[in-house]
Amino acid sequence: MAAPRHKKVRPITYLRYSVEFLLLTVFNVILFILPWSLSWRLGRGLGWLGYKYFTKRKSTVERNIKRAFPELVSSELEALIKACYQHWGEGFISTLKLWMISKKKVRSLVEAPGYDDYVLSAQAANEPILYFTGHFGSWEMAGRYAGGIGSGAASIYRIQKNPLVDWFLTWIREYHHLKLINSWSGMPAFEDAIKRYTGLAVVGDQFKANKGLKVDFFGISSSTPKGAAILTYRVKPKLVFLACTQHRGKYRIKIEEIPYDLPEILNDDWMQSITQELTSKLELEIRKFPEQYFWFHRRWRDLDRKEAKAVKQT
Repeated sequence: MAAPRHKKVRPITYLRYSVEFLLLTVFNVILFILPWSLSWRLGRGLGWLGYKYFTKRKSTVERNIKRAFPELVSSELEALIKACYQHWGEGFISTLKLWMISKKKVRSLVEAPGYDDYVLSAQAANEPILYFTGHFGSWEMAGRYAGGIGSGAASIYRIQKNPLVDWFLTWIREYHHLKLINSWSGMPAFEDAIKRYTGLAVVGDQFKANKGLKVDFFGISSSTPKGAAILTYRVKPKLVFLACTQHRGKYRIKIEEIPYDLPEILNDDWMQSITQELTSKLELEIRKFPEQYFWFHRRWRDLDRKEAKAVKQT
């Protein structure tokens, strides 16, 4: 059963939500006026400012990159951290802007060899597609582009705390034919969505603690969601790894169909194998463009806790 979309809030909290929504609206009007070429450059400048002056999450970024790329010397590490912030800034501004531009403009910015034909062929044959991606590149542009092909697509998303912001972001995405299924809806809703909308995207690299599967990610055991594997077993879709990389105002989408054989009974070994293959595909793309991964999130949270505990004991 789906969880309630939003909890009741106090009047003072709702006032804060209203101010946030007003600021978002004003900011979106400004972005609507600005040309695309200026918007993404503004984003990279915002990222640079974040790197210089808003360093609250910098230690998390540094710690994660050191784990993934222990061979980097200090100068290379710092350059990569800076590039991450600039990529984040470009991605943040572009995400808001890309939902306000035309389908024609989107297609002029994105190179996606073979993608349209693949999707249209699957839709014509009524074959559902399950897309697996991660917090890498521009997953928002991937959704915007996919929504413009044929009958559109769907994506699992996390509800925003601010109900006004959540309403706006949901409305504008669904206006461009990307149906959103909130992450609290549960597996039956996800199954229905992939069948109803033909394509469903899963961002499957979050830390899931004891609820996830332990797979190798950059040589480190990492708790990873098993939802993609479960959906694959239940719906039997085309399973596709997708990566949308961001290149200073331009984008490239890469897709790769992942073949699989279904077991007679869903089991942990099979889910682990599928999840590991998808995670390894993601890692391979991150290694090509390491600045485009969202190192800001605590992907190895259990390792963070162990290290913090060890420090306290010394």
